[in-house]
Amino acid sequence: MQTYEYKVIEVKPGGFWGTKLDPQDIEDKLNSMASEGWELVNSLDMNAYEGMTSKIVFIFKRAKTF
Repeated sequence: MQTYEYKVIEVKPGGFWGTKLDPQDIEDKLNSMASEGWELVNSLDMNAYEGMTSKIVFIFKRAKTF
């Protein structure tokens, strides 16, 4: 039976107001994880207040090797 390991990564907005997300930075991180064998299985947008994004959580998995 195949078993997996999981990794959770948080991306927080930057900038003065904490509202700036750089798509290129996110893409680079996703590609980096993929090159290490991680597969993105879910992403969650965490809201702080008034619909503002406080962070995005990415959940990855890859086959566990023994």
